[in-house]
Amino acid sequence: MFSSYLEKMGYPPLPVFEEPPENPDRAPGLAAKYPLVLTTGSRHLHYLHSQLRDVPSLNRKTPEPYAEIHPLSARQYGLSNGDRAAVASLRGKIQVRVKVSEEIMPGVVNIPHGWEEANVNVLTDNAPVDKITGYPALKGLLCKIEKI
Repeated sequence: MFSSYLEKMGYPPLPVFEEPPENPDRAPGLAAKYPLVLTTGSRHLHYLHSQLRDVPSLNRKTPEPYAEIHPLSARQYGLSNGDRAAVASLRGKIQVRVKVSEEIMPGVVNIPHGWEEANVNVLTDNAPVDKITGYPALKGLLCKIEKI
């Protein structure tokens, strides 16, 4: 994993973990208003990105966008499986159905991408955070969730 090319360019030659700019430790003031970590871009088995959403047999399996949240977090915010909720970040707000799941960590909201009616990109920031690739933070943003 050592990269002599990166080293020549003045970057660390080995991978280095860096916390995303929006996280409770680096931005405690922001975390007071947006206390949950948002992760986006997850894939859904029935769809290919935003494609195939009009196939009836697939649409019956997952008919609408959702936000996954752990049962502990759901209770903390007064949410139950199937509730409608608004998820907001510094950049915007979308409405989704709540999916309570033990498969997501407490304090995290996961929203798959590809839904026109709840475009998760409204919540993300396209500013580059990785110095080398210029990639934006799509998996470590702060958000809040409220029952509608």
